[in-house]
Amino acid sequence: VVLPTMQRVLATWVPPEKKATALATVISGFQLGTVSAYLVSPWVLDVMSGIDGGPAGAPGWRGMFYVYGLLGLAWMVPWWFVAKDAPAPAKELSFNEDCEETFVNTMVEDDASLVLDECAIDGNGAAASTTKIEGVRTLLRSAPWSDFVSSPGVWAMTLAHAAKNWELYNILAWTPTFFSEQYGLNVRESAAFSVLPSLCGMAGGLTAGNAADYILSRYVGDGNDDEAAAIEKRTRVRKLFQSIALLGPATCLYLLSNLPDQPTTAQVLLGGAVGLQAFDAAGFGAATQEKAGERWAGLLYSITSLPGVMLGSVSVSVTGQLLDKMAESEGSGWAIVYQLNAAVCVAGALAFLFLYDSKKEFE
Repeated sequence: VVLPTMQRVLATWVPPEKKATALATVISGFQLGTVSAYLVSPWVLDVMSGIDGGPAGAPGWRGMFYVYGLLGLAWMVPWWFVAKDAPAPAKELSFNEDCEETFVNTMVEDDASLVLDECAIDGNGAAASTTKIEGVRTLLRSAPWSDFVSSPGVWAMTLAHAAKNWELYNILAWTPTFFSEQYGLNVRESAAFSVLPSLCGMAGGLTAGNAADYILSRYVGDGNDDEAAAIEKRTRVRKLFQSIALLGPATCLYLLSNLPDQPTTAQVLLGGAVGLQAFDAAGFGAATQEKAGERWAGLLYSITSLPGVMLGSVSVSVTGQLLDKMAESEGSGWAIVYQLNAAVCVAGALAFLFLYDSKKEFE
C-alpha cells in the first residue's frame, strides 16, 4: 500500500523535472527508518521485557511490535488531517472522457505492485469502480506478453534485479546474526554495527540518481546525436551504473568472505556493498522507462521485479540452511554464504552487460 500511494502523491505534487530527486529523497526515508529501528529496538526490548506478556527476564519482542504498531497509528492521525492527494481542490476536478487508464511504473525497489493511473473523478468523489476494473482487464489482455518474454532487455533487467535481491535480502536479514555469531556481539552491539550499511545505501541511491541524471543531461541531452547514437549513449550509462551496483557489492562480499578479524572492517565492507548496490537506481531501476512507454512501464517493471522478490526470499532460506549444515560440521558457513552472494552478483552483472540496450520496444 505504501509504495504505490507514495508514487501517486509524488506524481501530483512534484513537477516532472524534479521527480527523480524527490523520489530518491523519499526512498531514503526507508533507509532512515531502518537505521532508527536498529538503534532504538535494543532499548525497546529492554523496556518491554516482562511487561508485554512474555516471560520475565526475556527480551520484549512482543512489546517491540506493539510499540512500532502504535507509532504507525499515531503517525496516521496528522497524515489523515493534513495530507492531500493533489494541490488542486477535489471539487475542481472533472472527468475527462478521453482519458485512458494506464499502469504507472512505481520505480521503487522490490515493488512488484501495479499502480493504475486513473482518470480524474467528479467533484462528488463518485469513482466508477467497474470502469477501473474493466480498464485493468483490458490492459492485461492487450499486453504484449510474448514480446516481453522474448526481449533480451527484459531478461537483462529481470536477472539484474534478481541478483540484487539475492544479495540485499541476505544482508538485511542476516547482518545482525553475522555480527553476533562471528564476533560475539550482543543484540545492542549487533544492531549498532548494522546501521552503517543502511546509511551507505541512502547515500548511494541519492548519489547515483543525481549523477546519472547529470551525465545524461550533458552526455545525451545536447541534441547533437541521432536516435541510434542517443540510444547507444544511454545504454552505456545504464550499463555503467548497473555494473557498479553489482560488481561493487560482489567485490566487497568476496573480501568479507575472508572473515576479517575486526568487526569494524566487516562493517565497512557491508556498508560498501549496500551503498554500491543502491547505484541500481540509475541502472535497471531507470531502464524500465526507456524500454517501455507510459502504457506498459508499470507492467514491465512488475514483470521484471516479481521474480527478483521471490528469489530474494528464497535466498534468505538458503542462507539459513547453509549456516545450519556448516554448524553441524563445526565450521563457519559465513565464508561460503558471502562467496555465493558475490558469485550471484557477478552473474547478474554479466547478464545485464550482455543483454541490455536502451532502445524502446514497448509503446
